[in-house]
Amino acid sequence: MSLPIPQNAEEITPDWLSVAMGRTVTGCTAQRIGRDESFTGGSLIRLGLDYSETKGPESIIAKLSAKRPAFRKALAEANRREVGFYSRKADRRNLPVPRCCYADFDENSGDSIVLVEDFAQARSGDFVKGCSLKDAQAVIAAMAKVHASYWEEGPAENSWLPEFDFAQCWTDYPARLSQILPDQHLPAGFRRLGDHLADNPHLYAQLLGQGPQTCIHRDLQVDNVLFTPKGAVVLDWQFTGYGNGTSDLGYFLISSLSPEQRRGAERGLVRAYHKALLGQGLTGFALPDCQRGYVLSVLGKLFLTVVATVLFDNSSAHKREWRRADLQRLLSFCDDHEIAPELWTEQC
Repeated sequence: MSLPIPQNAEEITPDWLSVAMGRTVTGCTAQRIGRDESFTGGSLIRLGLDYSETKGPESIIAKLSAKRPAFRKALAEANRREVGFYSRKADRRNLPVPRCCYADFDENSGDSIVLVEDFAQARSGDFVKGCSLKDAQAVIAAMAKVHASYWEEGPAENSWLPEFDFAQCWTDYPARLSQILPDQHLPAGFRRLGDHLADNPHLYAQLLGQGPQTCIHRDLQVDNVLFTPKGAVVLDWQFTGYGNGTSDLGYFLISSLSPEQRRGAERGLVRAYHKALLGQGLTGFALPDCQRGYVLSVLGKLFLTVVATVLFDNSSAHKREWRRADLQRLLSFCDDHEIAPELWTEQC
């Protein structure tokens, strides 16, 4: 039986859940999670469940695609990726990702739904405030476990490359940024980086595709993570694909730590990631390669920062503060590591 994909909480009925979960659900309550919609326009709903006979989880989380058709169209590929991840990749035991109860994607409309286990007692992070070093260590351990599980399983070509037109987004970026953060200045050096990437879009695939390939998250920052007594659990796999694992490491540390924290701790955290990979039994990935990949990963961070500013929903005050913190941390990383277009070109 083909199930329709719910557009809102009201359409997630006990009858629909009974079919989706393969057990009779007699009652369902719905509670919105979060102060507003996500940047990609979707929503998270906590579902409380009652059963007739066969018991199941008392609550689960439903992740719905964007209500607005334009957002659904723009992020159809991302929705497909996340459903594919939960349907085909996340079935390995002991990975620090939520267990999936049901996932579906409509190729025609771009609609999607994912039902995953609830971590009701888990602690979430605050992106604007930044991540503590203890939490960063937990995320790195979780990240290394996922990377090690899929190590060297990537495709022969970078089929994971996102379907966003960076050149067009970069053209629109200054005007869009001035609407969201009118007082934010873009340094000349940063503008050179964006110009270079817009003129050479192949650099993204070439640089992030170097080295051992594994399943990567590509949007790993602290508010895509939950913290439990057993460690960090990584959520939101919409941009998942294949690439060098250091791209996740750099993305996370650039995004989620304040510049002051990162400067003091990044060398040790990069070593911790490398040590965690070795602890999973991996060989042939030297620490200097890990350190180099970490610095080069700023390209992927710049890419998504620009795309998210131009294409995603940044309408609320909270989201604008999120964008401010994200950009300022990126600018600080570029300054600290003297990132220049020549750095990327030399590595290709």
